[in-house]
Amino acid sequence: MKNRKLNIIGIFVLCLLFLVACNKEKEEMAKPEEKEVVLRLEGGDFGYPNPFRHQNRGPGFFKMELIYDSLLEKDENGLIPWLAKEWEVSEDGKTFTFTLVDGVKWHDGKDLTAEDVAFTVEYFKKHPPVRGGLMLNGKYLMDTVSVDGNKVIIHTVDYTPVALEKIGSMRIIPKHIWEKVDDPEKFSGEGDIVGSGPYKLVAYNSEQGSYKMEKNNEFWGLEPAATAIEWIPVSDKVLAFQNGEIDITIIPVDLLKNFENNKEFKIVKNFGLHNYRLYFNFDKVPALQDKDIRQAIAYAIDRKELIDKLERGSGLEGSQGYLPPTHPMYNKNLPAYSYNIEKAKELMKGKTFEVELLVGNSPKEVKMSELIKIRLEEIGISVKVISIDSKARDSKVRDKDYQMAIMKYGGMGADPDMLREIYSSKSKKGELAGYHNEVLDELLSQQSTERDVEKRKELIYKIQEVLAEEIPMLLLYGEVENTVYRPEKYDYWTTRYDHTKLDHPKLSYIIRPKK
Repeated sequence: MKNRKLNIIGIFVLCLLFLVACNKEKEEMAKPEEKEVVLRLEGGDFGYPNPFRHQNRGPGFFKMELIYDSLLEKDENGLIPWLAKEWEVSEDGKTFTFTLVDGVKWHDGKDLTAEDVAFTVEYFKKHPPVRGGLMLNGKYLMDTVSVDGNKVIIHTVDYTPVALEKIGSMRIIPKHIWEKVDDPEKFSGEGDIVGSGPYKLVAYNSEQGSYKMEKNNEFWGLEPAATAIEWIPVSDKVLAFQNGEIDITIIPVDLLKNFENNKEFKIVKNFGLHNYRLYFNFDKVPALQDKDIRQAIAYAIDRKELIDKLERGSGLEGSQGYLPPTHPMYNKNLPAYSYNIEKAKELMKGKTFEVELLVGNSPKEVKMSELIKIRLEEIGISVKVISIDSKARDSKVRDKDYQMAIMKYGGMGADPDMLREIYSSKSKKGELAGYHNEVLDELLSQQSTERDVEKRKELIYKIQEVLAEEIPMLLLYGEVENTVYRPEKYDYWTTRYDHTKLDHPKLSYIIRPKK
């Protein structure tokens, strides 16, 4: 009898297990497979995407950001937690305590710890990354760093209103790899692309300008939105988008009608925080040291003509105070330098000289240079246009090997301390060749440590007035960006408070909770 009971119980248990197994199988069959999303974007070589070898341009920097994490990240409104889940700032604004999230792994499986953050602080002091802005008036921003468990305490050399942003945006590198590296710009050994970010680099071809990244399945944070991201070479980005070869692009305003009123496409319009500007080399062309000549050039170039002929009227003339009209510290009371050929001739006072104008080889820049050449020759400046590959042009400008040059840069929505990095003769990053202005240097230094918001705003306004008077470089115009994409395939694109290009922010490649 006892055996019979055991047999019945055994049969019951077997039936129960069978039903559970069948139910589990049905659940697995009913569970939809994870959708693979392979994003394809416009390519181009912007260097190897680690902190020391990418090109100092947005597309290079933002690729690197997908691989390497920072303590804080930027969204549409400001700074948000990232590797640091919380932070405290001392009353004097000079001590920052960051508490790290738990369970973060490097791409090679090792733990990311507070020691890695402290190491990064010290390593960047000796070996500055391509982009970081970690200098304050000639000194390294971070004075000391210490570790207390999962906390990192950083003391700065002085107060600056941008310290949290600068420190929080620093890309953290693994100590176990870089502590053995003496020359990071030349290092190409094992681990040279190990980060902790949502994507891993799996392929890079500098000649083709192509990259491929794959989702980091062990990413510690929010879910990466794409299975893979590929940057591929295209000859015509609009045609490539129409043919489905790339998934997002900026469309010229005259072609926008092809995508309007069509549910297949979504259009996002932004005033781009990117601006074409004319660089002057004061060392190579002595005539450019004359402020009157620089002002004459400003009056002679018809920037409205550039916008009409190159952007079909969809653009905004640059402010000679650098900050765009959308910036909260923009000074609207500056001379506009509207096209006035007679005023330009008057300022030239009969002087003439020859100059080389270096530009990239894109059709737009070549056309721009020809229009500028025509206008400048009307006032006695003979212009020889030199058009070369854009990458080679960037290299020459970085090495100050030019006379005048047309460049395009973004990031104009950032804190106005960027003016110090661009215009101060003490800045290592300084973009100007041979320009020195002691009054400007002093104002730029003062604003960088001013605690009072209104007093700092007054200094920023004054800086813009000096820039508009001096014109150490000429801001030409900014585009209105009409970005088009197919939302059915991918609809996670976003902007940052200081940057408008949808395909640049890290958060454009992350699945975020809907608000």
